[in-house]
Amino acid sequence: MENRKKKIMNRTYLVGLSLILFSFLLVGKLIHLQFFQGEKYRELASSRTVKNVELQPSRGNIYADDGSILATSVARYEIRWDAAVPSKTAFNANKVALSKGLATVLDLTQEQFLLRLERAKRNKNRYLLIGKGLTYSKLQKLKSLPLFNLPSYKGGLIVEQQIIREHPLGRVAERTIGYEIRDTDGRFLRVGLEGAFGQYLKGEGGRRLKQKIAGGQWKPINDNNEKEPTEGFDIHTTINVNIQDIAHTALLEQLEKFKA
Repeated sequence: MENRKKKIMNRTYLVGLSLILFSFLLVGKLIHLQFFQGEKYRELASSRTVKNVELQPSRGNIYADDGSILATSVARYEIRWDAAVPSKTAFNANKVALSKGLATVLDLTQEQFLLRLERAKRNKNRYLLIGKGLTYSKLQKLKSLPLFNLPSYKGGLIVEQQIIREHPLGRVAERTIGYEIRDTDGRFLRVGLEGAFGQYLKGEGGRRLKQKIAGGQWKPINDNNEKEPTEGFDIHTTINVNIQDIAHTALLEQLEKFKA
């Protein structure tokens, strides 16, 4: 009986000693990671979850001799919603009115929007697409709707801006106005005024911090180091809109007549 108790005590001491040694080993490993490799893993985690995204600047306008706009940059907006931000009470109180308002501005029906919003709230979707390619006037209408009229940290509204190039006169003087695009090899193709004066028109890009969220999507986050883009310079030309229109129409008629 005495020998049995002694064996049990020895086993207990052995288990206790093993646990103590394991605890020391675990603490030592944590200290090593924290003070010797912590910075490495923090930088690795940060690089995979947070990144600086360049904001596209507004390109300068090109004007005719009478001040008519030949080429201009127009802002278009993409609207998304972070369903995890509003409280459940606030969402339930405003979801019907919000769905009705969205249906008056965008293409889907009130019922379709209501289903999408409820599904997003249920699944805690943090980057639900509401609409894209929207004009500034539509953006302002959406920002006046329930929930969306609250600050982003309360309502969850996310607004991303894109700049596109438009030619108000259509194809008149299109080749002279030109373009500046990047090909598949990363080289720029520069044609006409857009190409020749691209360095003055393009402006200076800004930056915004974005965080990676579920689904591999990137959500903008507030950052004190955020830099707004700087608009490019305008160009005033001696192109006469009336003469260009006459020449364009006459040449087009002959091309169509002779099927050139």
